[in-house]
Amino acid sequence: MQQVWNGIDQPEQMDRELKGQRLGVVSGGGAVDKNLCPAVDVLCRRYQVTALFNTIYGIRGEFMYGERVPSYVDRVTGMEVESIFNRERIAPTPEMLSRVDTVVFDIREAGTRFFEYLHCCAAIMKACAAAGKRMVVLDRVAPIGGVAVEGTVCPPTMHTIVGDYGLASRTAMTMGEFARYVNGEYGVGCDLTVIPVQGWRREMYFDQTDLPWLLPSPSLNGTTANLLYAGMCIFEGVRTVSEGRGTSKPFELIGAPWMDGRELAARMTARRLPGVDFAPVYFKPASSKHAGQVCQGVQVLVRDRQAYASFCTAILLLDTIREMYPEQIAWEDNSAGHDVLQPPSQPLFTRYLDKLLADADYTSGVVDGEGLIAKHAAARQNYTRRKAKYHLYD
Repeated sequence: MQQVWNGIDQPEQMDRELKGQRLGVVSGGGAVDKNLCPAVDVLCRRYQVTALFNTIYGIRGEFMYGERVPSYVDRVTGMEVESIFNRERIAPTPEMLSRVDTVVFDIREAGTRFFEYLHCCAAIMKACAAAGKRMVVLDRVAPIGGVAVEGTVCPPTMHTIVGDYGLASRTAMTMGEFARYVNGEYGVGCDLTVIPVQGWRREMYFDQTDLPWLLPSPSLNGTTANLLYAGMCIFEGVRTVSEGRGTSKPFELIGAPWMDGRELAARMTARRLPGVDFAPVYFKPASSKHAGQVCQGVQVLVRDRQAYASFCTAILLLDTIREMYPEQIAWEDNSAGHDVLQPPSQPLFTRYLDKLLADADYTSGVVDGEGLIAKHAAARQNYTRRKAKYHLYD
């Protein structure tokens, strides 16, 4: 295990940036220091915190996916927590920011553009720039490494909460690097400081560090689930196929009541995809799609994560299910996901999977999975070059 210190674990650097200022804190349930103390408590004890802001799951991970909480009182600090993640706003208002000098952002991320905290971070940066406030990002390790770039790339006109800023599906950046990238590439103009991680290298996964894994969101229960999420999240856009939410193996179990798991496993095994095996499986989700129903499908077993390609595996799995059961596939519309304020975006995707893929050609049948990956090859290379300017780690 490599010893690693996240931004919250570096009090001297924090003191230089935060002492003597009124702070607004944006944090989440997975953000703790090495002593397992929530970041919000570390900051409230050490500095003058005058505002707490809730994004998706609450500052301590109190809420589930899709819950809408305009404001609430934090039980530990007794402070009001104001929502900046709803139909009215996606960042603090000028009135909210009038009570602070600096916004401190410390949230675990997932290494994927679907993880809505990226959009939240960028929106807060824009609000800070407009209000003349500083923003300090307490950086954390990239949980599935900072090397592999995968998937599709958002077109320049796409501005949604699950895809923006020309990002690839698997981003290969830390949150601090993402903030630098958005600030530099898109001219946000935020007075930004990143307190970097110490001891982490780009090729390292979370479970190669001595850091504790606390849930960054309810369904990401470990490094393997996080790696699978980088691809299997696309099944959130398929109304009739469970991605394992509501089970103990989210994103590892893919199936439906009408599926033949043995046949699907055999067909996927025949594809000889690198670093992964497929086992036929039965499962019954307790919530989400097909709740209470027995599903058949596959368990996706990552054998070699250096060889495993998250996005490619997921899109080829969906290809295979479409080939086997063309009449059973139904796409989610844009009511899926979080119903929050989003800026004008083109193209006007009508299917949620199109938003997750940043491309409508797959659902419309113009390309298959391999064609979709090939279509975005040049864009992935360009994105990889662009983001490298903002790297903080070797």
